Amino acid sequence: MNYISHRGNLDGKSTSENHPDQINRCLDLGFDVEIDTWYVDGEFYLGHDEPQYKVKFDFFPNKKLWVHCKNVAALAALK
Repeated sequence: MNYISHRGNLDGKSTSENHPDQINRCLDLGFDVEIDTWYVDGEFYLGHDEPQYKVKFDFFPNKKLWVHCKNVAALAALK
């Protein structure tokens, strides 16, 4: 069974959701993590309603991440 942290949340909604440090914390605790991903102007971002936290492509190759592409550009760039 996989336990999946939604946007890096562990105790309900928080202000740190989708923040790369929080995502890494959850991964370190052994959780899978669903993340919201954007691709805008050649850059990757995490964020639910809008691109918030810039990340590099090397953030994504992790089998414990469940990537929710928030725009078609993110899907194309990660494909």
